[in-house]
Amino acid sequence: MAERQQNGKSSAPMILTGLIMILLFCVFAIFLVAQGKSIPNVEELREEVRLKNLADLNNENQRVLTQYHWVDKGKGVVGIPIDRAKDLVLAQLQSIKPHPAGPVNPPAAPQQQGTPAPSPSAQVQKPAGQ
Repeated sequence: MAERQQNGKSSAPMILTGLIMILLFCVFAIFLVAQGKSIPNVEELREEVRLKNLADLNNENQRVLTQYHWVDKGKGVVGIPIDRAKDLVLAQLQSIKPHPAGPVNPPAAPQQQGTPAPSPSAQVQKPAGQ
């Protein structure tokens, strides 16, 4: 019976030590998770930069499409708003009257590699009566 009492007395501090270690581990894990959330992720930073670049590009494209601007000032080339350009092209296309298509010429027959093509002046015409 003496052995039983010694095992009972020594197991209580071991259980208490084990519980304290588990509690410390849980507190440490919670601390690490909280710290991980507060540190910005590299991908999040890249995403912010990409979104900013995309917004800048969209703003620039919108400005180019909706305003008059110089394309090449030295040559006198001006960019016009897209709506105005559509109106001009539509007016130009409406002023063109459709016309009938000309005859379609079939493609020439391919020539063989070994024999040269006869020249038009070398052909002899037969008289109509023969």
